[in-house]
Amino acid sequence: MKAQLLRNSLKLAVAALITAALVERFDRIAFAWYPLLAVVIVVDDNDDLTLKAATIRILGTVAGGLITFLVHGIAAGWPGVLLSLLVIVPTLRLLGWQSSLSTAALIPVMFLMIPGHAALNWEYAFNRALDTSIGCAVAIAVGLLFWPRDGVRQLEEAEHGLMAMLRGQLAGYRRWLVGEAARPAPLPPASLGAALERMETLLHQELGGPRWRRLQAGAWRRRVQLWQRLRLHWLQWERLLVASDPPRPDPAGSDPLGLAIEALAAQCEGVGGVDLPVIPLEDWTALAAGSGRSLFTLLALAQEQRPLLESARELARLRGAAPCP
Repeated sequence: MKAQLLRNSLKLAVAALITAALVERFDRIAFAWYPLLAVVIVVDDNDDLTLKAATIRILGTVAGGLITFLVHGIAAGWPGVLLSLLVIVPTLRLLGWQSSLSTAALIPVMFLMIPGHAALNWEYAFNRALDTSIGCAVAIAVGLLFWPRDGVRQLEEAEHGLMAMLRGQLAGYRRWLVGEAARPAPLPPASLGAALERMETLLHQELGGPRWRRLQAGAWRRRVQLWQRLRLHWLQWERLLVASDPPRPDPAGSDPLGLAIEALAAQCEGVGGVDLPVIPLEDWTALAAGSGRSLFTLLALAQEQRPLLESARELARLRGAAPCP
């Protein structure tokens, strides 16, 4: 079982257990259904989304309870449910609470289909909203106090995994430079895409939460953008490297491909202030003439190297990473 799945399962189980214990302890909570339903709806994998879900749940309960209370004097049963929904939907849209529609839509069903719906009054609606708030409070407390999630740390771990992947690939290219191994196969696009997608999801979640200032301080929005750009140029660079099939560069010379690999390795090791190598067009022309490779393919490779190196240098500057051992 994955650690994240276990964490979320325990969080939901503990929140439901504490809520059930509170229901048994306090007689004023007449229906365990409302707080327990709030726990199930509010508990989320992302603790910041738990806060949003709690707000949505409470707003939906209040709006749905108020409208249902006003409607129940006109119609009962399923006609009352239908009439309540016809009022709830435009009201929530007008207030900008569309996200609470699913919760508010449950209220007419639960309120108007109870035995003796005529007993529905202000006290009943207030007590049910209060019961719902108890479930929301327990869900938030369990999520934030017992299993807090540090999205910024997870962003750093995801970035570290991406960087380790590139470092391993560049280590293979460096072994190829000195003749110790064959040229490594290109990285699968999915391996880079999965980690980058994880970073994008975390960034979106954290920007809407209370830790957005930490993201700004770490320039995470710009870093994710650079990773997107770097991934695009990296995949294209390796694809062109395979297509051009250049000979092994001379590690002691000024081969344009060898210079680029060494510069990329320096950027991935956190050296963000070094100058990018200036590789004149004549070097690529000489490489094509000496190896019999296609000049156009090599020039396309050269075109990809420049933005790749620029993205890696800027990313190294923002990360402020220490050289890897």
